[in-house]
Amino acid sequence: MASRFVDEREINDAGGLSPIEREQLRAAGKLYDGEDIEAEARLAGDDHDEASFRGFCSLWRVVDGGRPRFDAWLYQVDSGTVFRAGTTEVVAEVVQFGLECDDPEVRRELGPAMVAAGILPRADSCYQEFAELLRLQEQ
Repeated sequence: MASRFVDEREINDAGGLSPIEREQLRAAGKLYDGEDIEAEARLAGDDHDEASFRGFCSLWRVVDGGRPRFDAWLYQVDSGTVFRAGTTEVVAEVVQFGLECDDPEVRRELGPAMVAAGILPRADSCYQEFAELLRLQEQ
């Protein structure tokens, strides 16, 4: 069975986040802009705060069957950070909509799942490769 992005949650404040989700958001933000900011501040409502992800942040679970594989934070329209499920171990990033991943196995798992979820734009240079992998997984 192929991995899938499921259970998307729009994240507009830190109130409902677990301790590990708060740490993931903190780590994702630091990777994004170099600022080490607590989850509450990262989701602050100030429209003029460039560090705020408020209004542009979602959290997906990535599962294989029912088994959790990754936690994927997508933010600021075209960026994201993917963690091993329930940890702060970064396994991949989304940069200008595209998947950046050094681990070939994780890349082959996440890329097709991004295509299936409609997260990876057709214009991305890896779209055809991942779409073909998805087609093969579904056979």
